[in-house]
Amino acid sequence: MLVIRLSRKGRRNRPIYRIVVAEHSRPTDGKFVEVVGSYNSIATDKPLSVEKDRVEYWMSKGAKPSNTVAKLLNKVGFNLEVIKKDKPSKQKSKDSDKKVKVKAEETKTEEVPTEEVKEEVKEELKLEAKEEVVAEEVKEEPKEEPKE
Repeated sequence: MLVIRLSRKGRRNRPIYRIVVAEHSRPTDGKFVEVVGSYNSIATDKPLSVEKDRVEYWMSKGAKPSNTVAKLLNKVGFNLEVIKKDKPSKQKSKDSDKKVKVKAEETKTEEVPTEEVKEEVKEELKLEAKEEVVAEEVKEEPKEEPKE
């Protein structure tokens, strides 16, 4: 499968990228089929140059642009879809779920705890955690007074 992607060139702290068509299994800076443009992120006058007809040709042959190249090509006039990756959400820790279950069992209700009870238990756990942190901060070793 062919991909259109960036290949980094240039010296340290002064990157210049080539927009290349390459086989997806090849290394990023490895052998490529054709150079179809360049991108200089530091240049202010003309940072992007693309051979539109060659990009269209390779895309008609089945080459797919990477997300970064798709964003760059959209600036030139292509209308490509960019896949947005979801950031991983902060998952609840398993310990807090266990504590909620234990607190629910301590209430000794035969019914399944309602959402209100679960919220109250979570708030209690948060308060307990805050108290533990404050207690740890307060604990300081007594300072010895100098003997004369």
